Amino acid sequence: MSRPLTLCLALVALSACAARPARPTVRWQPRSGPTLDQLLNVHRAWAPSPSPDGRAVAFLSDTAGLPQAHSLTVGTVPVPESSWRRLVTASERVQFVSYAPDGRFLFMGRDTGGNENTQLFRSLPDGASMVSLTPEPQVRNNFGALSEDGRQVAFTANSRSAGDFDVYVRPADDGAARRVFEAAGHHEAIDFSPDGQRLLITEERSNFDQDVFVVGLATPAPAPIRLTPHQGDVRYQHPIFTRDGHRVLVLSDHGREAMNLALLSADTPLAGAPQFVLTDDHDIENIAHARDTLALVFNVDGYSQLRLYDASDPAHPREIARPALPPGVISSVAFAHDGSALFVDLSRATAPDEIYRVESPSGAVSVVTAADHAGLDANALVEPTLERVRSFDGLEVPVFLYTPRGLRPGERAPVVVWVHGGPEAQFTPYFNAVIQFMVGHGYVVAAPNVRGSTGYGKRYSHLDDVERREDSVRDLAEVNRWLRARPEVHPDRIAVLGGSYGGYMVLAALTLNPELWAAGCDIVGIANFRTFLERTASYRRALREAEYGSLARDGAVLDRVSPIHRVDRIRAPLFVIHGANDPRVPVGEAEQIVAALRARNQRVEYLRFENEGHGIFRRENRVSAYGALARFFDDVLGR
Repeated sequence: MSRPLTLCLALVALSACAARPARPTVRWQPRSGPTLDQLLNVHRAWAPSPSPDGRAVAFLSDTAGLPQAHSLTVGTVPVPESSWRRLVTASERVQFVSYAPDGRFLFMGRDTGGNENTQLFRSLPDGASMVSLTPEPQVRNNFGALSEDGRQVAFTANSRSAGDFDVYVRPADDGAARRVFEAAGHHEAIDFSPDGQRLLITEERSNFDQDVFVVGLATPAPAPIRLTPHQGDVRYQHPIFTRDGHRVLVLSDHGREAMNLALLSADTPLAGAPQFVLTDDHDIENIAHARDTLALVFNVDGYSQLRLYDASDPAHPREIARPALPPGVISSVAFAHDGSALFVDLSRATAPDEIYRVESPSGAVSVVTAADHAGLDANALVEPTLERVRSFDGLEVPVFLYTPRGLRPGERAPVVVWVHGGPEAQFTPYFNAVIQFMVGHGYVVAAPNVRGSTGYGKRYSHLDDVERREDSVRDLAEVNRWLRARPEVHPDRIAVLGGSYGGYMVLAALTLNPELWAAGCDIVGIANFRTFLERTASYRRALREAEYGSLARDGAVLDRVSPIHRVDRIRAPLFVIHGANDPRVPVGEAEQIVAALRARNQRVEYLRFENEGHGIFRRENRVSAYGALARFFDDVLGR
């Protein structure tokens, strides 16, 4: 998927290695773009779930300062925020909302203080008569699927064993849940058969290795069928039954670089490779279906491309439309049960998430929501360019580059290198209030997808595994050197910022190449792989060991790449942000690095939020955290 580097870029990279850029001739001045408070008060609408006829849609929005469930009646013009109906008033974030296919109920999930122990609830479509379906606050429940008649709910829970997710089915109204699949490992309930008698589930052994099972729901139940036996790492994701209930469409990379569409039997296990019915050089990331229409979301260099297909013959899907959505990133797709329309959320670099309606089969597009944008002028925001940087071994690394408006000739700006988490993830050009504030404030922001990122083929995603962990950090060093050669960049004022795994990358960059970085910001990041794996939530440990290496087998490698053991090499001032309730990267990771730096009298600033988990979701906390970070960067980089 990577494109050859241009001769000009190659010469620039060589000049960066050969000579240090000249000192700036024009002093950098902070800009007066949109304020951080204004950008963080821009409201969004996402995760749509339409009513059966598509005339209403439920969704999430952060209008109240944290994600809550809302609904609206779909009109011919975008519905302003003042006309939305808030379905529940809660002091905790709502994680999803979903209409039942028969329209009788809504289902929602929420946790407490960011602890990710999701509890499931049911209400009437107007949010009234809320009922708790899983009153076990110490258990994590993952919502799965609703049967086509709306009478059954499938979900997974780790109530039997903290490290294992079993599959449960319960009536949508009153009645007890029954366990229909019990096994060690992480499982998700995905799709009911059209007759409601069978259920597709996935088993996840790592982000790059999954299986699909079909589970019978009759009593006594037949033995589950593993549909996708295979050797090695193969992804099987988003399986759905075809209309006849005897076949399964699934996304897979079996024998391929990209995730493509395959067709399986729902009755017998695979013997070898699946039958691929739709192939492409780009990953298919999401799938939705209703009746004979199939919607697929492709990842094209980080941008989402929606395509509609006639799947009346599942072995030969026929493309019928490419809806004319603006360039951006789609995270959710959902059909109305009658198949009349598809609803998607779309985030753009210069516009926050809104919900769009796509008519089926024509593909005609209309905007459903009009969130309050706090008076923000979209013309003041910056669209990134997509660049390619040649790394130490010749590998090309994609970089989204945001450049401030109005830089004067000879002026060199400070830079923030923004590193995504994962590592099996990808930076995409979505609306990011903090990035837009920094760029509007006069900073260049570079967001690389270093090796290990998804979206560029299976091989690229595995280039940072276990003993090659620090090769991705070397990619960051090459991005730094590439930036230093650019005329708009101040070579001595380059900072690195990242969250979760990106927080590890920040600490690793500051220890592996301390001479390159002027500052760092670690948000919910890993400082010590050993303590991280020992203390992360038990249901996550096996999945994370599949990527990072196991304590039993790879302990020496994990210790070698842990920044805590090289903390004496950190020279740059560091800002650390963490949530006290984080189940993924426990707050002890932040405490370790902060204590070690303070013991050395190294500058470190630390914000700990008692009511947050893995990330900062409450608006008041975001204003506090990122306001303090902006002041920190201005002090360290703006001199």
